[in-house]
Amino acid sequence: FAMLRSFLAFFSCYSELSFLSAIQDVISPTMAHWTAICSLTAAGNFHASQAFLPSSSVMILWRLSVANQLRDNHASSIFWGLVAVLAVGWPFCAVLFLSTGFWAVWKASGLGDSPPKKFQFGSVMQVLLRTALHAVFIQALVVAIDYHFYGQIVSPIWNIFAYNAQSGGDELYGVEPLSYYIKNLLLNFNFVSLLGVVSIPVILLKKMAERFYPETLFGDDHKKCNNSTTSMEILVLVPMYIWMAIVFPRPHKEERFLSPIYPMLCFGASITMRETLRLSNKVFSLLCSKKQTHKSRNNVSLLLGLALLSPSVVISISRSFALHHYYSAPLMIHRKLFSHAAASPVLSGNKITYVCTAGEWYRFPSSFFLPPNHQLGFLKSSFGGQLPQPFTASGSKRESLNAQVGNFNDINKEEMDRYIDIEQCSFVVELVPFESENSRDIPECLQYMKSDSSAGSWTQLASYNYLDTDSTSVLHRILYLPFGRNGKVTYKGYNLYAKDLDN
Repeated sequence: FAMLRSFLAFFSCYSELSFLSAIQDVISPTMAHWTAICSLTAAGNFHASQAFLPSSSVMILWRLSVANQLRDNHASSIFWGLVAVLAVGWPFCAVLFLSTGFWAVWKASGLGDSPPKKFQFGSVMQVLLRTALHAVFIQALVVAIDYHFYGQIVSPIWNIFAYNAQSGGDELYGVEPLSYYIKNLLLNFNFVSLLGVVSIPVILLKKMAERFYPETLFGDDHKKCNNSTTSMEILVLVPMYIWMAIVFPRPHKEERFLSPIYPMLCFGASITMRETLRLSNKVFSLLCSKKQTHKSRNNVSLLLGLALLSPSVVISISRSFALHHYYSAPLMIHRKLFSHAAASPVLSGNKITYVCTAGEWYRFPSSFFLPPNHQLGFLKSSFGGQLPQPFTASGSKRESLNAQVGNFNDINKEEMDRYIDIEQCSFVVELVPFESENSRDIPECLQYMKSDSSAGSWTQLASYNYLDTDSTSVLHRILYLPFGRNGKVTYKGYNLYAKDLDN
């Protein structure tokens, strides 16, 4: 578990450094610095960079693609885009790379040169042929890997399109209002998200101001403006608006769907910062003597920029620490489970030992936390959808269908064969309030444990604090604040219980 997440974090770090390096070399060092500050401290990147999710992988590959695009290495740029679309298993991300492909064709045609050349048909065909060959190579490799594990030729891309195109689709897994994404962006990037979203309108407003009021607002700066740099900035940002236009209206919403646009938000915020600082420099030059302005303008920009971003940095770090401090209990409790179960001679052997939970099934971190011969068991809870099912020894191959017990459906309908009885459980994980409440509010697992008719008694092995979101004030729920916590921050116990067979 740790090695997998560490590898993803390392790969994400590499892609981010490549992205920032390209911004520094092609656009400006200042832009790279502001982008780095926005990105490295963002709470969204804190948990998305090492997440084992298609959306996080797309985010990483998009950075690599754009880093090469900025350096005019269009072959590598398209290649990383093809990997994201064909190999990750999330083909919808293709819209993020449309501008990459169009830009490569535009540059190959010669029409994008200064001055424009005659249309280069041969160069365009070379780009298209190279892209087709790369796509065939990547798809063949994916098919070979899938064939090894599934035992047949399958197309995950077609399957995911076919499933989401049918009636109902992803709406079966819950719907949320548009405010869900707005709240998530503010939580993960606070006002940096606002700066990022308005970046292209800011660029367009600046271009209009340069056209109609060049000397009044910009002096000689408009003469130094590089149109090709502006084009590249817009090219990098356009996928963010396309993605939001597609994802935001969808009824089913998840925080992870926003991960691919995290780098664009940070880059867009740096553009808005740059234009804000340029305007402030102009105001400063009007208020002060030219000699004084010339000596001080860089320091003024730096101090103002740090003053603008410092609150965002502090809020982001506080948010990241809150996520770690308030919600780490599931990882800690399953570490405790692993160390205890692995050392228990009573539970050794080939018999399956069930670690059970009811409503807390979705916080189970990974089967890596289960010792050999241990399996997650589900107790009936208020959740009415289809629960996952463990793989057989044959994995995803067709042979597993003969050994698989239980039904599957594609409409998220509850399958009762997923559940086991409390008598079969050796461990139970449950979120329990510290204060006594009404009998109707007693956690489901505790009710099952009281009704357990098998031999042995249940004892609590470990308990870790988990934030009680219903009883905690909004500010303390969002951020970790070391002050004013008394009476405003409350916890529940994330508990591990074991059946003691000796009593």
